[in-house]
Formats: sequence, structure tokens, C-alpha cells
Amino acid sequence: MAGPALKAIQDHYPQARITAVGHPERWGLLADTLDLAGVWDGNEAVWAYLFTESLPPERLRARLAPFQLALCFSPRPNSLLADSLRRGGVGQVGWLPAFPEDGRESVAAHQARHLAGLGVNMEQRPFRLVFKENRRENGIPPLPEGPLAAVAPGSGHAVKNWPLSHYYELTRALAWERQMKILWLAGPAETALLPYLKGIAAAQGHTLVSGLNLGQMAGVLSRCRLYIGNDGGLTHLAAAAGAGAVLALFGPTDPRIWAPWGEQVRVLQAPCKTAPCVQAREISCSAPRRLRDLAPEEVLAAAVALLDAG
Repeated sequence: MAGPALKAIQDHYPQARITAVGHPERWGLLADTLDLAGVWDGNEAVWAYLFTESLPPERLRARLAPFQLALCFSPRPNSLLADSLRRGGVGQVGWLPAFPEDGRESVAAHQARHLAGLGVNMEQRPFRLVFKENRRENGIPPLPEGPLAAVAPGSGHAVKNWPLSHYYELTRALAWERQMKILWLAGPAETALLPYLKGIAAAQGHTLVSGLNLGQMAGVLSRCRLYIGNDGGLTHLAAAAGAGAVLALFGPTDPRIWAPWGEQVRVLQAPCKTAPCVQAREISCSAPRRLRDLAPEEVLAAAVALLDAG
């Protein structure tokens, strides 16, 4: 979701060598898109010194010395972190909000306003991942021949998940009526669902795709004619990787904030008078049955309309 902001930073500083600190696999996904000079693991113990009031040790100061600017993505400003980075030798430190804590603007628009305050212009356009050709194909499992439709029945929160029984009805119709080859996608958050997904895929002659890293999953998604999923990371990955059409299913969360961008993206929200039921990232909804009220027939009709639109 921070992709548009990161691309704007790169465009604003075209000669800069950008080094990322954080989750190596997630940053690795962006390595070619942003032409990163390096990725440092944010779980290394040495970074803990940045969250204390003491002077960072010499080995950390030596690491930070070449950098003129540090930009920190976090929900709230962290003055302790900013002061530590300056004590470590970084001349300028900026902050960007990871997401809006109130209001109804998208993450991208929220970050664009803060970037403008730093003198960085961010164009309002969808974010697209770029892969070098040898990386795009690396480690992708064999996929069925024919038009691919991927479904991702999980997310980071069970309340955001459209019922698995609804996905079953949807995929059966897509396979029979539209001759789609169905891919069931599962990541680390779907470990508990794997026994059910294996059974469903085997019973219907579908393909279960699991155990891939983010780059490999992006490669799979880029080949899909259609993707359907909940408000979760794979839905954003599908849009950024270039899936032909993306259908995002929302329940308690607000698509105005969290939906991916793109001309090929359509959002369906479950019927609920009180939605969205969320403050920042805390979901207060106690009735996941509301997503059950988003009927498989309605989702199928939206999927068919996307397919027919080409």
C-alpha cells in the first residue's frame, strides 16, 4: 500500500541510492521496482538502540553515516526514533503515516498529503510491480493451461473473510459456466484453512497454490485473468502484480481507505448499515455473518461482468 509513496520518493531523488530497512521478503518484492541498493533486516538486534535515549553504538553510527535522509513509515510519529537517527549521523529525518487513523481518505492519498509537506510530489496513479525477467519466473510452480481464476479465501483477520462455502459455490460456477481454471491461494495466514482447501481443490479438480514467497505469488497472480479475494495483502498484491481483473470483497473495513487502486479493480461490500466497523486498524465488528449476506450469485455476476469487459 505504500508503493505509490515509495515510487514518488524514488522519482523525487532519481540519483539517490535507496536502502530499505524492515522485513527482507517484503522489501525484496520491491527490489526491482525501486532499484534498491540494499535491504537490511529490521529484526537485527542493533536497531533496538534507535529506540533508546542513548547514543547509538559506533557500529550502527558507521552504518548510518553515508545517509543524508531517513524516512520512517509508522502509524504515529516517533520522536525517540527520529532523534536517535539524527544522533546516529543522519542529517534529515522525515515521517510518513502507515495509514490514516481517522477520516475516510485512502492510504495513498493520506501519504501523498504528507509527502507534499516534505516537498515530494506524488501522482495519483495505481502502483505496479516491476520484475526482471529471470526473477518473474523463478520458482513458480506449473499452472494449468487455460484462463486462470485465483481466489484467496483468507486474510489477516477472520472477520474480513467471505465464507469458504461461498467461495466453493463461486469457483464451481466459474469452472463450469466459464471454463476457468481455478487456483486456490494460501499464505501463512491461511495455515488453519489448508486441510479444507486441499479437500475442496482435490474434489473439484482445482489447483492449490501454497508455500510460495511473495515474489513467486506475484508471478502467479500476474498470469491470472481474474482474482477474487478479501480485504487483505494478496488482494493488493494481485492489483500491483497486474492480474487481469481484481474483485475485492469487503465487510467491516472501509474500501475508501483500504481498497487497492486500478482500472481493473472492482469492490463489493457486504450489506451492513453500520459498516465500516473499524477504528484505525482495530475491527470492532462482532457479527462476521454480515459478509455471509454478500451472496455468491452477486459476486459471480460481478466476476462475469469483469471477464466480459475484457
